[in-house]
Amino acid sequence: MQRPLTVAMVAGEASGDQLAADLMVALRQHYPSIRFVGIGGPRMQAEGLESWYDMNELSVMGFAEVVGRLPRLLKLRRALIARLRLLQPDLFIGVDAPDFNFTVERELKASGVPTVHYVGPSVWAWREKRLEKIRQCVDGVLLLFPFEPPLYERYGIPAAYVGHPLARKIPMKPDRHGARARLGLDESAQVTALLPGSRHGEVQRIFPVYLEAIALLRQVYPEMQFVVPAASDALADEMAAMIDARGGRLPVEILRQDGMALALQVADQAVVFSGTASLEAALYKCPMIITAKVSPLTYWIAKRLVKIPWVGLPNVLAGREIVPELIQDEARAERIAVKLGQLVVDELRRRRQIEAFETMHERLRRDSGREAIRAMQAWGVLPHEPA
Repeated sequence: MQRPLTVAMVAGEASGDQLAADLMVALRQHYPSIRFVGIGGPRMQAEGLESWYDMNELSVMGFAEVVGRLPRLLKLRRALIARLRLLQPDLFIGVDAPDFNFTVERELKASGVPTVHYVGPSVWAWREKRLEKIRQCVDGVLLLFPFEPPLYERYGIPAAYVGHPLARKIPMKPDRHGARARLGLDESAQVTALLPGSRHGEVQRIFPVYLEAIALLRQVYPEMQFVVPAASDALADEMAAMIDARGGRLPVEILRQDGMALALQVADQAVVFSGTASLEAALYKCPMIITAKVSPLTYWIAKRLVKIPWVGLPNVLAGREIVPELIQDEARAERIAVKLGQLVVDELRRRRQIEAFETMHERLRRDSGREAIRAMQAWGVLPHEPA
C-alpha cells in the first residue's frame, strides 16, 4: 500500500508549537490522510503529531544558557536526524528554533528530503550573512512579517510572507466583557497582566522582579489586581512557589488553561517579557511595557551583534518605539512600576499604542495556512493534489 503523505515537523517552544499546530490544521484540510511526526508540544500533539522527544528539551534561550545544555541537545539532534533519514519523510518543516532546525534541515536536504523553515530568524536584527548558509539548508522559508521577503530574495532563497496566524485567530475587537465574566472580575477592576515568558530561565530571571514591582504598584494602586498566564503546569507551580515565598499575600491569579488569551483580554495593561508574547499583547490591543533580561554573557554578546534599536516586535514592526522597553539592568522593579504607572494614568499614551496595534493587526491578518500551502506547492515540496 502507498504510505500517506508524511511530514516531519520540529518546534522548540510554546510559540512554535502554536504556529505549527495552525499549519497542521490547514495541511490536514488539504491532505486528509497526512501523517505528522517529529518534535512538538501539546498543541501539535492535539493535531495528531507523533512527538518522538520532549519539546522542552529544546526550549533554551541565549548564548550562555545553551552551553550548559549543549551535549544533550547535540545528542538529541543526532538521534532525530538518524531517525528521519531512516523514515525519509516527504517533507521536513522546521518551525523556528533556528540553531537546532537549520542543521537538521541541511542534513535532510543532503539526503534528498525537501526542507522548509517556518519563521525566519531575525536576520533583520543581526547576522544577515547567515542567509548564505541558510540557502544551503532549505528549499524555502515561510515568513511572518511583510518586510522580510526582500532580504531572503537578495540571497536567492525562495521566501513567502504568509502573515501571522495569531492575527487571524485573534479578533480585531477582543471580548473583554466575556473574559472578565469568565474569571469573575468586576468591569471596574483595575487589572494588570504579567507575562514573564514561556521558558524556565526567563521566568526564574524576571518573575521575582515582577513580584517586587507589584509590591511597589500596590502602594499607589491598592486595588490593582494581577493575572499571570503560565505556559505549562511546571511553570505555574514555579511561580506559585515564588509567590508563596513572599508570604502569598499578593493579589496574583495564575491562569493555566487558555491563560494568555484570558490575561490579555481582561487586562487594562500588561508587563511583557520580550518575544512573541509582545506581539500577542499588541493583537489583543493591550497597552504594555516590554522587559528583557538575559544572562550577562548573552547580553554582552547581543549588544555587539544586534543592529536595531528595539527588541520588542511591536516596535520592530512599527519602525519606531511605540512601547517602552526596559532591557537588562533597566528591568528593575522600581523602573517597571514607574513606567506602568505612567501607562495607567496617561490616556494619550494608551491611545497611541492601541492605534498602532490596530494598524499592525490589519497588516498581519492573512490566511497563513492557505498562503503557506500555496507557497510550498509553488516550490515543488508539496503535491498540488490531495494525497
